[in-house]
Amino acid sequence: MSRFKQYLPVAGFVWAILYFAYHGFTGEQGMRNLLIYKQQETALELQISKLQSCRAGYEKRIEMLSDNNLDLDYLEERAHAVLFLADPQDIVLTYNTDTKRDSRLSPLVPCS
Repeated sequence: MSRFKQYLPVAGFVWAILYFAYHGFTGEQGMRNLLIYKQQETALELQISKLQSCRAGYEKRIEMLSDNNLDLDYLEERAHAVLFLADPQDIVLTYNTDTKRDSRLSPLVPCS
């Protein structure tokens, strides 16, 4: 029994070290979750950069329609694209919709 009592503090110390090491790696704020959070952070930063470029494109399009810099040709193109209306004297040419369209002529849709 004396040998068991002699190694009991050492066993308790080893158990405490293993307990804290296990929770240090797998706990809520452990190393495993730190790696998961880093991956989520990089994915969200990529999404932010895409949204910022999308916003810049929208701001450019809005600037073209502002009172100070109104481009009538662009306004007419937008009216044709969004409303699908044309003057009776206009010649309207249709084309295959599978081809890549100019982003200025496509209707306003959220960036994907």
